[in-house]
Amino acid sequence: MSNKTDCGNKSSPQILDATLREGEQQAGVRFSSQDKIKILHLLEEFQIDCVEVGHPGISPEDEQICLEVAQAARSTQILMHARANVEEIQAAKRAKADWVGIWASVNHLATETKFVNRNKEYISQKIQAAIAEAKKLDLKVRFTIEDASRTVWDDIEWVTEIALIAGAERISLADTVGILEPSTCQSLVSRFVNTFDCELEVHLHNDFGLAVANALVAIDAGASVVDTSILGIGERTGITDLLQLAVILHQKRGEKRFPLEQIPKLAHAVQLVTNYQPDELRPVVGKNAFTHTSKYHVQAVERNPNSYEAYPPELVGRVRRIEKQRSPVDRHTVIELVEKWNNAHSQTVLDLRT
Repeated sequence: MSNKTDCGNKSSPQILDATLREGEQQAGVRFSSQDKIKILHLLEEFQIDCVEVGHPGISPEDEQICLEVAQAARSTQILMHARANVEEIQAAKRAKADWVGIWASVNHLATETKFVNRNKEYISQKIQAAIAEAKKLDLKVRFTIEDASRTVWDDIEWVTEIALIAGAERISLADTVGILEPSTCQSLVSRFVNTFDCELEVHLHNDFGLAVANALVAIDAGASVVDTSILGIGERTGITDLLQLAVILHQKRGEKRFPLEQIPKLAHAVQLVTNYQPDELRPVVGKNAFTHTSKYHVQAVERNPNSYEAYPPELVGRVRRIEKQRSPVDRHTVIELVEKWNNAHSQTVLDLRT
């Protein structure tokens, strides 16, 4: 009997971490199997129930990496990405997936750019055949409606019914270009959960910086599963940041299952293999997240840290820093520095006296 936990059917919202698949779509990122296994084990220690490890149908190399990662899993369920393509479903099975995440887009942009000169019946047949193959191979199915946030409701309803009748256990609504706002995200999720009796997953991109906020309203509106990545890495501006969401769920929703003190270890592991350095102002992990500079703030914090902290740094494995406020640099000092540089390099620079 498997000792893996299921990644659905829980009373509290579940996290599906996609660092190893979505994160690999960040510019310049390519994980080795060893990188993926290390991050997988850290995610398991962080109590993540389901991890999306890659897209085995891309190439034999990707299939082999996915297989090695799946075989290294200790407790988490393993999900693999696939287009609505029978051969890609078979690749996921060979790579030992527990779940296959089949995706397709059905809006007008899809028919203009992906399913050129194809009608909805063709798309329907591709989806049904892919899900049927997955069920034949005893794979659990998450069907993702790509670009759901720019898809009219009638088409969302149409393709959801096709996927559920074919045997999908879960539907994922993808905000593929991150256009949802909290209000529109809440409306979409509420409408879906009030229409369909199935698990709902949300995949939220961060193009407007709203992925974490949208994840919270999606949870409140009834979403069962939220996709995340460590540090929010992913295509373009990434997706919902696991570390930020975990802290918010702990502080604002009473979710105590994540060992938040392990956050620096997770962040460092991803930074090491991606060379991505978070902004110093980034919540939770940024250099300045727990740095106090203003003398009035420092005085208050020394008396009671709660005066200027939303939560203690120790909660997330960080330490508080007090940094002396720098004196302002006056205009004459700047002019002197520029003149020294100009004399040293014998070049003309902007005359700051004007």
